[in-house]
Amino acid sequence: MRLLFASSRYNEFGVNFEKTKYDEMISQEEFKILKSFAERIPPDDPGAHNNLAIVYYNKGLYDEAIELLEEALKIDPNFVLARNNLDIILKKTGRLEQKIEKLARVIDREPYDENKTLELADTYRKLNRYSQSIIFYKKVLDYNPGSFEAHYGLGITLKLLGKYDDALEEIKRALEIKIAPDVYRTLGEIYFNKGIIDLAIKNFQEAINLEPSSAESHFLLGFAYGEKGDVEKSLESVKKAIALNPALAQFEPNLSINIKEHKGQWEFLKEQLGVPKISENEYQVHYNLGITYRNKGLFEEAKKEFDECLKFNVDSPELHLAVGQVCLFLFKLDEARKYLENAYESDFDSALCNNALGVLACLEDKLPEAIEWFEKALSLEKDFSPAMNNLGVCYFSMGDIKQAIDNYQAAIEKGNTDARINLGMYYLREGNYENALKLFSGDSADEYFGRGLVYVETGKDEEALEFFKKTLSLSPGHAGAYYNTGFILTKQGKFKEGLDYIRKGMEIEPNYEKNKFHLCLEPQLFGLGPYYSKGIIEKEREKTEKAEVVDLEIPTAANSLASAEEFFNKNNFESALSMVEQALKLDPELSKAVTLKARILYKIGNTEDALNFLNSYAEKHPQNREVKGMLAYLLEKTGRLFDAKNIYLKLLEEEKDNIEWLGAAAEISFNMGALDEALKFYDRIYKLDAENITANLGFLKTYVKKKEFDSAVKYLNYLNERHPDIYDFNLFAGIFHLEKNEREAAFNYFQKAIELDSSKPLPYYHLGLLQTQKGEFENACDNWKKALLLSPDEELAKKIKHCLKITVELSEILKEGI
Repeated sequence: MRLLFASSRYNEFGVNFEKTKYDEMISQEEFKILKSFAERIPPDDPGAHNNLAIVYYNKGLYDEAIELLEEALKIDPNFVLARNNLDIILKKTGRLEQKIEKLARVIDREPYDENKTLELADTYRKLNRYSQSIIFYKKVLDYNPGSFEAHYGLGITLKLLGKYDDALEEIKRALEIKIAPDVYRTLGEIYFNKGIIDLAIKNFQEAINLEPSSAESHFLLGFAYGEKGDVEKSLESVKKAIALNPALAQFEPNLSINIKEHKGQWEFLKEQLGVPKISENEYQVHYNLGITYRNKGLFEEAKKEFDECLKFNVDSPELHLAVGQVCLFLFKLDEARKYLENAYESDFDSALCNNALGVLACLEDKLPEAIEWFEKALSLEKDFSPAMNNLGVCYFSMGDIKQAIDNYQAAIEKGNTDARINLGMYYLREGNYENALKLFSGDSADEYFGRGLVYVETGKDEEALEFFKKTLSLSPGHAGAYYNTGFILTKQGKFKEGLDYIRKGMEIEPNYEKNKFHLCLEPQLFGLGPYYSKGIIEKEREKTEKAEVVDLEIPTAANSLASAEEFFNKNNFESALSMVEQALKLDPELSKAVTLKARILYKIGNTEDALNFLNSYAEKHPQNREVKGMLAYLLEKTGRLFDAKNIYLKLLEEEKDNIEWLGAAAEISFNMGALDEALKFYDRIYKLDAENITANLGFLKTYVKKKEFDSAVKYLNYLNERHPDIYDFNLFAGIFHLEKNEREAAFNYFQKAIELDSSKPLPYYHLGLLQTQKGEFENACDNWKKALLLSPDEELAKKIKHCLKITVELSEILKEGI
């Protein structure tokens, strides 16, 4: 079974990891280490979640792998790689079979449910049980002939069975219901397999028009062009596909067209694209992969492959040059020097090697030395445009603008895009926007970014935003595009959205340097850097020194507590508990650490441990109100209302105007049915702060519960005017109007409550009551079923079941009567 890894920044590479019997035999210590990896991956990177899931899978941690893949799909629901890997794991672990059994039981026991029936049909298809799958897709269509999902799923199933004509009929019906790129792509696949290549091409093009970033659609289009003999268009499309997803260059794609029948076309494409062929020479495999990674800008991955090469052949100047170049990209200058000097000893007349040594000197701010290396590279190869561009960078940084421009222009004549960017940025800073736009006329991410900057300077913010969006579509890690998008949005008054973009830019590049120059190592690495700015070596040194200072910092209880709170806020409870324990070792009397430890224990399900810990501390420190308050809070959360209330009453004896404790005591009294006592507490809060939400909401719900509606009106009106978007307000406002038989108003409030929080059962329950009054028995039952699915408490569940029973019986009687 093959699971596919995704590289950083979301480019997928296929790696065949076969599990062995040893993979699942891991120690508890290794388990903890593996679990800790989850804390380090970027929370918004679906590729990173996918990769770690595969590691977990290979170690036998199936639940953890499934959880990570599901999280990847929450981040990006269209991440096909993660969805396929999830299906593989579910299938291999028998979870799909379990899912089928569960769904089948539900479908047999309960009334027809379209979503569950579709889910069952999809699951049968994934298990290759096509006949069962077809039965349930058709069942959906019997009830709902207009179901897009059923027509599409049935069409895919028939396609997999090779019944192309029947499949076409279903997919075309799906397209009539909803236009989507997947549907056009599936049509294209079917026409390709039927040998109708012109129609296949047409449908792949339609899919691309709707979803230009689909690597699979571009690849399939290229394959179809190849089948027609149009080699130029074929190569162009496949190159686009590989640019969007380098994985397609590294493994035989699991495409839905029959690739075995077209093997010659696939091999020809690989040869034309320069895709490295896997040979028996393991060194060459690693080297070819390293070069491919490097040319895609995946420098960490390239370094790993080259490190593997070094184990085989440490004397190759070609390898040492490649390792040195990657180290320059990673700003590992000492390591770069070591490998570049080794390469130079064996290959001193290489323009590439001399140029790389010049880039090293430039990054070290040794500009005169860098110029010597670049001139030597040009003496060896007079048309070597990377050295021309790099000379331009050096001369510009030394103030010789004329020499810089001459070198940039010479490089541009040789097709060097880095020189275009550098010269364009110079014109931009000089206010020569016409010349800048001429230089930013290409379709690379940096050229789009340059055009965006020109439009910013000329006051055309909307045009600028369009080009920054194009930049990010091609280069999701482009910090400058995030920063500038954020600045424009904040200028337009869209502060939250703008700050989100700026924050993202800061995550990628905290010390964003806008006046940086593109250096160039060789022609196939245009646009990848490295980048130079004045004083770059000093800036890097400062970063290192700051990191060293942090490492030497003496731990304190306050620092450990701050770290624990940070981990807690990220739901990393294991690390939070470790840090809070460290804080308590350094200062056992730190009450904030005591309360935080109790909260952590409660969150991870160790409620009794949390309560015992707080009780023990409170007995030793009877005057500590903060710890007592936390103890009362946890007792309340665990349903021990009487004990919690007693603690709050004692605390209020010491601090009678503490609004937080008054509110907690009032809520407990309300929940215990002591409504008059609750009103007294709410009144004490109201006298301290008449605008307090807890007090106003408390008065509303208590008077509604007591059916004293005239008394409730004042608070209902206040909340409606000042705080209309609170769930509890909308729930009790709905009950207020329901009790007064004002059905439309009640209906609107319940609907609003559901919009604000669809996970609570009460609005659905009350909507059901309202609908029975209107004679809408079927809708009432639907809402009560939803309420039951949301885990109501035992008392509410009993009421809902009773309502359902009576309503169903009444409906049957009415039908018989009719």
